[in-house]
Amino acid sequence: MKNRIFYLSLNLFSLLLLIFTFRKTEKAKRNYFIPLYLAFTGLNYFFEFIILIIGKSYEYDPKIMKQQYFDNILGSTVSQLFVVPTTSMFMNMLKLKARWSIFFSLLLSGIERLFVKQNVFKQYWWKTPYTTVGLQFFYGLAKFWMIQVIEKRNKWFELLTIYFSIFVCYSTMNFLHVSLFKTCLFTIRLYKNPYRSHVAISTLYSAFSSIIFVIAILKNMKYRITTAVCSFLMLETLLIKSKIIKIFSYRAFYTASLITKLASLAVGVYIQRLLNKPKVSDILE
Repeated sequence: MKNRIFYLSLNLFSLLLLIFTFRKTEKAKRNYFIPLYLAFTGLNYFFEFIILIIGKSYEYDPKIMKQQYFDNILGSTVSQLFVVPTTSMFMNMLKLKARWSIFFSLLLSGIERLFVKQNVFKQYWWKTPYTTVGLQFFYGLAKFWMIQVIEKRNKWFELLTIYFSIFVCYSTMNFLHVSLFKTCLFTIRLYKNPYRSHVAISTLYSAFSSIIFVIAILKNMKYRITTAVCSFLMLETLLIKSKIIKIFSYRAFYTASLITKLASLAVGVYIQRLLNKPKVSDILE
C-alpha cells in the first residue's frame, strides 16, 4: 500500500500541474499543448527504453501489478507519461526562467532519493546525479523542440512530433492490453526474463509500426491507412503461426490489437491537424 501511495501521489500532483499549465497557456498556443506533451513523453519513452529496459539501470516498485517486471514497466510508464513531461510543459508553456529547470531537476532528484530510501525505487548502476544531469539536458532539449515547432514551424520537428505521439499511444496501449488482459507474449528470448524480452521486442515493434502509420497519415489517403492496419494484422497472424507471438485469447488479442492501431492512427491524425492549424499571426498577414 505504501508503494502505491508514493507513486499515485506523485502522479496526481503531476496531473493537477498539467491541468493548471493548460489553463494558464496562451490561447494562441493551446493547439500545440497536446502535440508537445506527447512529443516530450515519447522522448522520455525512448530514454527509458535505452536506460531501463536495455541497460537495466534501476527498477520501479509501485506494487500495482502482480507480475514484477510489468509492475516495473508500469511505474516507468506513469512516471514518464506524467511527471517529467508535465514539469517540462509547465516551464516552457509559461515561459519560466532557467532557474526553474534547476529547481525541478533538484526536486525530482530529491524525490528519487526518497523513493530509494523508502524501498519503492531500486538503483542498480544508476546514480541520482545522473538523473539531475539528464533532466537538465531534457529540459533544454524540450525548450529547443518547442521553439522549432511553435516559432519556426520546422517540418522535421512537426513530423517527429506526430511520430512520437503515435508511438506513445501505440506502445502504451500495447503494454496495457498485454499486462492487464494477458492477450499475448513475444516468445523470442533476448534476456533471461521472458517479460523483459517481450517488452523490449514490443517496444521495437511499436516504434516500427509508428513509422508506417506516419507515412500512411502523411499520404492523406484513407485506403493507405486501411492497408496499413490490415497489413499489420496479417503480419501478426503470420507471427502467431510462426510461434513468435504466443496468444492466450484470440478474441482478446485481435480486438485489442485493432483498437490499439485505430486509436494510434486517430491520435496521429489529430496531432497533424493541430500542428497544421494556422497561427493568429499568419491569419492577420
